[in-house]
Amino acid sequence: MSLFGGLFNYSKPGPGVDKDAPKKKRFFYFFELFGRKFWKLVELNLLYLLCCIPVVTIGPATCGLVYILRNFANEKPVFMVSDFFDAFKSNFKQGFVLGILDLLTSGIVGVALLWYIANQGLSVAMAIPLGICIAVEILLMFMRFYTYLMTVTVELPIKHILKNSFIFAFLGIKTNFLTGLWTVLLIIPLLWLWPWLLFFILIGFSTLWFIATFNSYPYIVKYIIEPHEQQMRAQRGEDDDDYDDDDDEEDDDEPIFTDIGSQEKPALPEKKTGKQKIIR
Repeated sequence: MSLFGGLFNYSKPGPGVDKDAPKKKRFFYFFELFGRKFWKLVELNLLYLLCCIPVVTIGPATCGLVYILRNFANEKPVFMVSDFFDAFKSNFKQGFVLGILDLLTSGIVGVALLWYIANQGLSVAMAIPLGICIAVEILLMFMRFYTYLMTVTVELPIKHILKNSFIFAFLGIKTNFLTGLWTVLLIIPLLWLWPWLLFFILIGFSTLWFIATFNSYPYIVKYIIEPHEQQMRAQRGEDDDDYDDDDDEEDDDEPIFTDIGSQEKPALPEKKTGKQKIIR
């Protein structure tokens, strides 16, 4: 008999979930979701590490990781291995470029940051470039919360993904600081206590990216997906009020935006700026 069989017996009948029950606060909902997905996150973390062994595949592997975590955060069904590699392959080109850019920028800023920290005693003026390096490092971290997530959600050129990620870095600054705080709190012990390395091997990367994805995806929904859907309804001549009335007659839990994976080929609507995007 399994040691944890009584604790994690999901086949045992229970009271069920009331669909009219009030929604939980996102803070508590995250930990509930994290607990339910814990072993899946362990599996995903190991799969991610295996795909990152050739350093050049870190970007595509991160796309696969974030795609699965996005579905976890939205409680959508996934076939972990097949969906991971589908996202890995379909986003390989952009993921590869983003991964190289990520490594280069983080490496350059990181080396500069360490140099200024080591030499800050030489001159008071060293505090200025040191502060700039810290600010740039924080900005890169905030942008990273959105770049890969946007890559697996919206089909846009890399320059537009980077531009939008820069905007989201400031648009969601409060949430980004909260996400960054949790990231730092999880990473710092690794620098001081070597056993924490085992944590990252087992679940560290999937945990950090799950926090980032859970917190950042609502901004992409609000500022990209929902405007896209409104524009599509407008092109079809549908009125938003009529659309809302129809929703009331149907199941309240039926999603407006349905993700059918990286193989979806939706229409190409025109943006107000004249550019085009595809929601996946």
